[in-house]
Amino acid sequence: MVYGLIAAAGWGASAIAATNAARRAGTYIAVLSSQGTGVVVLVLLAVFLHPPLGAISAPAALGLVGAGLLGLAGYLTFYRALEYGGAVGMVSAISATYGGITTLLAVIVLGEHLSGFGVAGVVLAVVGVALASARSSGTTEAPQIAVAEPIVGIAPGPSPTRSLSRAGVPLALASALTYGIGGFLLGDYSAKEGALGSALVAHGSSVTALLLALPLLLGRRKSRRPSASAMIWATAAGLTDVIGLLAFARGGQSGQVALTAAVSSIFPAIPLVAGLVMFGERLRQQQLLGVILIIAGLVMIGLA
Repeated sequence: MVYGLIAAAGWGASAIAATNAARRAGTYIAVLSSQGTGVVVLVLLAVFLHPPLGAISAPAALGLVGAGLLGLAGYLTFYRALEYGGAVGMVSAISATYGGITTLLAVIVLGEHLSGFGVAGVVLAVVGVALASARSSGTTEAPQIAVAEPIVGIAPGPSPTRSLSRAGVPLALASALTYGIGGFLLGDYSAKEGALGSALVAHGSSVTALLLALPLLLGRRKSRRPSASAMIWATAAGLTDVIGLLAFARGGQSGQVALTAAVSSIFPAIPLVAGLVMFGERLRQQQLLGVILIIAGLVMIGLA
């Protein structure tokens, strides 16, 4: 339970930091900085722990690269949804359903068994997503502006967003899908090749892809220059994300996978509260019910 709580706190804090980073620096710089921070932490751990990286076979390495690129797509769509999509609590809750996708893939591909309790959790999560992303009929909302217009000499900062915009729904769903597939691949290879080495290969491939794309970003005339505060938030997002990942892995190694997964699934509650307090977000009763159902469904899947 302790590892699950640490993982939940890490991932919840990472979502808050990612919101501030994405709205100040833009999606690309925020993801590059946070992922780069995560790789640095993993490299330092590898230096001290000496995992058998050479034992990873070539096919496994290719699979891990694929997992890393899918995970990168998940990060990019997640950060983009936070940048322009609106409510951080809603985006986090919908994206968190990647756990259900990973579970379904494990059942379909690996032949693992999902109990009726787990099936009910999947249903609850799906209903929660539908409620959270649905819009009330007969209402119109003002356009969402996630980042204030920049002034010369002053770094852009986030302006309040009130709810999940139309752009945020498909982005959050795309994040859940790519996270789920990438997480399934990473989990499968980690069980065979070791958690730390697998995470290092996957994260390293995502950062390499981002660095290869860097010249394209620098060639844009109106690329946003990140402020110092944006870089601090991005670094914090990377550190807290790695803390959550390592805590989750440690809980699995201690033989408490189900309990760790169930407890860590409550992490969307942290950005939900932060969105209400820090970003002035407002949720309708229908949306709040949707978020509650998503969290409940994820906990049930973790306990299945």
